[in-house]
Amino acid sequence: MSEFPGFEEGWFPAPWGPEDELGALHYVTPEKVLAALRLVKQGRSIPLGHPIFVGMPGRVETHGPFGFWTSQRVYDHRPPLRKPATNKFGAALCRLELSDHVGTHLDALNHIGYDGKLYNGKDAFELTAPSGTLKLGIDTTPPILTRGILVDGTDGTGEPMKKGEPISLARTQAFLRAHSLTVEPGDAVVFHTGLSSLWFQSDRYNDYFEASPGVGYDTAKWLGEQKVALVGADCPSTEVTPAESPGARLPVHQLLITRHGVRLFDNLKLDELAKDGIYEFLFFASPLRIKGATASPIVPVAVL
Repeated sequence: MSEFPGFEEGWFPAPWGPEDELGALHYVTPEKVLAALRLVKQGRSIPLGHPIFVGMPGRVETHGPFGFWTSQRVYDHRPPLRKPATNKFGAALCRLELSDHVGTHLDALNHIGYDGKLYNGKDAFELTAPSGTLKLGIDTTPPILTRGILVDGTDGTGEPMKKGEPISLARTQAFLRAHSLTVEPGDAVVFHTGLSSLWFQSDRYNDYFEASPGVGYDTAKWLGEQKVALVGADCPSTEVTPAESPGARLPVHQLLITRHGVRLFDNLKLDELAKDGIYEFLFFASPLRIKGATASPIVPVAVL
């Protein structure tokens, strides 16, 4: 593997101009959306996001813990706490404390940098404020509807791949050929590593945060060249860890997000799609519009 191609002189501005914040979602054209809608034949939908719960898997040392509690109970609407309503009303509320990268989430273009610069060469120091960034936050990501492609790295077994095992370009292309699939501009390409099945075994899943199967760098480079809109996997960081280049940290994130403007989904739930042999589908996702945030918890949907 060459040493991080894509960041040579002139890697910015983006093809859509120096102020662009949409990135590779430009490839999801109206024509692309209409073509994706034609993939729906059954009217069946499959959620691609995991449940969020206290004690769930997570990188607590950097992301912090997930906190959730009932802050108001139905029976708090009673005297002397409140004046009773004539219709015997009661309501419950809950509060959340969480990282924007909790659970299944979509990374924004302000999440990863190269040499202090974000997507489109934007200076991270100039843009970063206590409440997120002034540009490129997850709020700039619109609802996404496009064609989805699943690559099954488990070869149909569903068993978790080995820690540190990359899904190479050769493996990816062989899978696509075997299923008569071609990756096209604007696609959402997701990779099944088998880790979906471990989500409710937090200790086991957490073991994969620093040593995980995932997308290899050669595959990421090729996906960027194919002008895909989105990439994701059912593992903590989408990409293989540790990185294939010794000493590097998340180079796939860096190449796809910072260089190509491709947003990434981490911790997807892909076991149901893989089990049923569903490799092409309508893909839909709509993140929370948290201004300046680096990601959003999300439940993407495959529609068949």
